[in-house]
Amino acid sequence: MTTLPVILVAVDGSDPCMDAITYISRILSPNQIAIELFHVRAGVPEAVFDQGGDDGTTAYEAEISQWNDLKGTEIQAFMDKARKVFTTAGFPPDAVNTTIRSRKTGIARDIINESKQAYSLVVIGRKGLGTLPDFMMGSIAAKLAESMSHVPLVVVGGQPETTKVLVAFDRSRSIRKGFESVSRLFSRSLEEILLCHIIRPLSVPHPVTCTYFSTKTEAHWLDEHSRLIIPAMVDVKKHLSSIGFDPDTFRTAILKKKISRADAIVREADAHEFGTLVVGRHGASSVKEFTMGRVTRKVLSMAYNKAIWII
Repeated sequence: MTTLPVILVAVDGSDPCMDAITYISRILSPNQIAIELFHVRAGVPEAVFDQGGDDGTTAYEAEISQWNDLKGTEIQAFMDKARKVFTTAGFPPDAVNTTIRSRKTGIARDIINESKQAYSLVVIGRKGLGTLPDFMMGSIAAKLAESMSHVPLVVVGGQPETTKVLVAFDRSRSIRKGFESVSRLFSRSLEEILLCHIIRPLSVPHPVTCTYFSTKTEAHWLDEHSRLIIPAMVDVKKHLSSIGFDPDTFRTAILKKKISRADAIVREADAHEFGTLVVGRHGASSVKEFTMGRVTRKVLSMAYNKAIWII
């Protein structure tokens, strides 16, 4: 019997979390995936941890206990609602599991520890129950984005559309092999998959008035690297066809003379209304000492109303 890939969805009971649940229920292939809805229950208000722990809470025990009971009822109702979102989207009821676990070392750390089990993907809303502006990322999502390099992570901002996927494509092994893996999770009814490659001029980041490189050299550089990326794009398109995607949905774009790769990716996504961006955790110039490449970090910051798949 084939074991289904399991997606870990971090649940906190917030509206952004429900938006993330709705998004992921629509973009995944429902009959080929299992869902684990996972909530870490704090047991006491966050303000208690702000003051160093349980010391000094004796006078508030009765009310904290009542608070804890109410929170337990609320999160169970949220879990039931989330489960219904998935089953309504076509996921078999026995493929959607819910887990509520008491906090051990910290909410983010508990999610990270759980993610080290055999999960194919982790999903979290960009924000939680806080009141941060839309463009800012919540603390739990930020910690996961920085630390979770062992499994692909999806950070969902706003209510992104779910039929168009832009892949920030380069010659790195991480994006090619990573996308081949996560592409198996997508619904086969996607309307468009864009492989988008950015080639910056040699003169970047120097001012445009500086002529360090001749026009001929710049043109050769852009043409040569356009040629080099094409075989990798062809390989990915063959892979997508082999796993059931309609070839008519594939498109490639090689964007040249862009000063900022991250800005070019986000602008392309905005211009053509892509709700999903797939980016490699590290690019072609991977530096292992850093947990995330600079382009991915910038895209994560700029595309606050989209779903960012970090692979």
